[in-house]
Amino acid sequence: MAAELVFATDAVSAVAAVTLVYSTFKPCKLSGVQYLLGVPAGFGLVAIGFFTSILGLLADSNEPVTLVMGIFSFLTLTYGLLFISLTYARRTRFRIVGESIILEIAIPSIITIWAVTYVIVSHEFASASIIVSSLEIPLRCVMALAALYVFYEAERSWRFTQKASEGIVAVAFAFLFVEQIGFILAAQGFGEIASFVGYEGRILGLLILIAVTTFGTAKGNYTLVLRRLGLTAPAH
Repeated sequence: MAAELVFATDAVSAVAAVTLVYSTFKPCKLSGVQYLLGVPAGFGLVAIGFFTSILGLLADSNEPVTLVMGIFSFLTLTYGLLFISLTYARRTRFRIVGESIILEIAIPSIITIWAVTYVIVSHEFASASIIVSSLEIPLRCVMALAALYVFYEAERSWRFTQKASEGIVAVAFAFLFVEQIGFILAAQGFGEIASFVGYEGRILGLLILIAVTTFGTAKGNYTLVLRRLGLTAPAH
């Protein structure tokens, strides 16, 4: 896709993610459950990932900067979705993962160690673009699994709290899952149609999340936002 279109889409995505930080921070903070702040923190990391991607596009001719920005962007995007998914797992006490703080720390740590090791080993014989492309598919697979898991939890929550959002938040995370599949296919050589699916899934997912967390919420009714996000379902 054209660099201008990618730049514009990343900019819109970054603004949308910042909006989600704002719309989810107070409900999660006022819930009294401190670990729920992992949701706005996750959206914050996603925003940083998009902003870093924009900086990487601006520094396209500088290979070392492109390498650092590309890796940092993908890692922060991955961490963002992981933070959100692990928060849902902890809230519902999802088997093993949601019951172990050590495992929640180990997952992003393992991803970081693997990515840094790969970059160090590959730096001598591969260009920045090849290294970033090689990291993209496995990291997007992690993001796809995270989005799919949150979709499962949101859909499960809807069965208990159908009037909260009519399952719309599950649709949002389904689009974020489609985003990752689109970009994985694009990285495998399926062309601009796959990229378009990826960007479309991202924008639609983020816009629906903004609608869920902002529209029709009375001032001070923060519990409604948590219900809409699927964070009030009974534990497993």
